[in-house]
Amino acid sequence: MKTFLRQQTKTLIQRLGKPGTLLQIIVGPRQVGKTTAIRQTLTALEKKGFMPILASADAIAAPPSEWISAQWDKASALARAGKPVVLAFDELQKVPGWSEIIKAHIDRNAPLPPKQRPRVILSGSSALLIERGLTESLAGRFELIRFPHWSFMEMHAAFSMSLREYLAAGGYPKIREFHGEPARFREYVRDSIVEPVLNKDILLLHPVNKPALLRRLFEFSCYHPAEVVSLQKMLGQLTDKGNVTTIADYLHLLSKAFLIAPIQKYSQEILRIRASSPKLIVMAQALVSSVRNTQPKANAGSQELFGRLTENAVGAALVRMAAQNGGEVFYWRERDLEVDYILKLSGEVFAIEVKSGRTKETHSGLSAFLARNKEATGIFISNTREVKSQKSLSLEDFFQAPERVMEKM
Repeated sequence: MKTFLRQQTKTLIQRLGKPGTLLQIIVGPRQVGKTTAIRQTLTALEKKGFMPILASADAIAAPPSEWISAQWDKASALARAGKPVVLAFDELQKVPGWSEIIKAHIDRNAPLPPKQRPRVILSGSSALLIERGLTESLAGRFELIRFPHWSFMEMHAAFSMSLREYLAAGGYPKIREFHGEPARFREYVRDSIVEPVLNKDILLLHPVNKPALLRRLFEFSCYHPAEVVSLQKMLGQLTDKGNVTTIADYLHLLSKAFLIAPIQKYSQEILRIRASSPKLIVMAQALVSSVRNTQPKANAGSQELFGRLTENAVGAALVRMAAQNGGEVFYWRERDLEVDYILKLSGEVFAIEVKSGRTKETHSGLSAFLARNKEATGIFISNTREVKSQKSLSLEDFFQAPERVMEKM
């Protein structure tokens, strides 16, 4: 099979191939190919004369802090000897005090010309890596490259995955190894992705007083994808009780671990946005199917569930696009009127309604929002192009290129 390079990998290769001293930070979910991207980058740069060094901290016991210095000193000695070096640290956030150590080495090398310093890649599976380390110790010293879950077009290009297959269980490239074995793939997602994130990435890095509640909250989100749920109602349905503040904090942690994205109600007032009930977007379709343990045929056979999965996939695609381009995603609701998604990006507002077969009135909510927000553009995403009064995209068109929502009619 031909090697598939994600666009983020191409960006990484391009940046490191040029002179520069900024750290290149790779951040994204588990099992989306960050380590593969690092290996592909090192291989590509090795062909251009660079000496690659890969150091992985993804072990049961985190390496001691001296391990970072040993790797850095090795790379620095080669660079000072005139050899271009690329030093890659994988899952570095697991080393205690890593950011201060990296900062000390950067400052120590600062007097040297760029050609005598190693070019450095850091990767991590928690966005709190950025909040805890980069913003505190390494501000102004790095560039960020986000590696999100795989889009439909990436999985189609790499594995010829159909849209229906993607809506049922897309998001992780390992699915190619489980062809014809969907139950085994769901078990893999639970055991090799969900469990490590909940038991290692979150619990070992951040204080969680009620780990059972954290788990139940994630499972609840997978049973209610693309649904607006009040924190109070959510609390009432969870077996391990906490309080509303705890629920909000745990939603934040699950978001930073790339499992879900709780989007808020659109409003011109910031306080209203913060106080709203979240709409729960699960960031990969495979997470939903693995937690629910549902067969793809069962997903397709239930019009309500398939519609919910489709709406969730659209929301996840919009969240990824917004994150890559500095935008935001909301929903809108006033009494019985609703718009599935509000995308704020590049100074524009797009009101997006998903029509995927579920029985609900969509025109009135979108019309009401557009009447109150004259600057907004209304868009329907559906199985057909039946809506003539607004811009309309088919599901296939949208998932091939989500940025089409921003194109003029």
